[in-house]
Amino acid sequence: MAALPGPRPSSPEKFPRFSEMGMLPVQKKEIFHEILLNHFKENKVEITSAITKPFPFLESLRDSSFITEKIYSDSQEACRNLVPVGKVIYHILCHLEKTFDKSLLRALFSRVHLKEYPDLIPIHRSFENVIQDTYFSQESDRETLKLPSSEQVPTEPKALGMKKRDQESFTAFR
Repeated sequence: MAALPGPRPSSPEKFPRFSEMGMLPVQKKEIFHEILLNHFKENKVEITSAITKPFPFLESLRDSSFITEKIYSDSQEACRNLVPVGKVIYHILCHLEKTFDKSLLRALFSRVHLKEYPDLIPIHRSFENVIQDTYFSQESDRETLKLPSSEQVPTEPKALGMKKRDQESFTAFR
């Protein structure tokens, strides 16, 4: 039984967010999950290097039940025992990889984390780009691409469906 398809973007600037992915059919969810998991695996070191201190990262993962109280306390103890924060964070990310879910990405790239760890911002964008690329490649795979012959291609701005102000810009470059 497939779920209702998610909202279709009306322009390249609009693409599904992590929260909108819940509305995709099962097969697409599985594909998205695999792609996001692989991207997560490929970016664990970058994520680790962006998280320079344990607070608030560890607390938010514990409070959201992504890590257990034992993992939290072991990680805190490791930091107190001068284990480099990066090693502690990487160990946690390896644990989270085993139960990876899109909700982890929402937690990882929360406003608090993006503010506290600004080096996460480009990594967050890379995940959004992966989502956008995957979504649009699946959309184009689903539709058969029908290219008009060169004599059928409209070249007049009005025929291209442009608004008046865009028509003026278009004709200025011809």
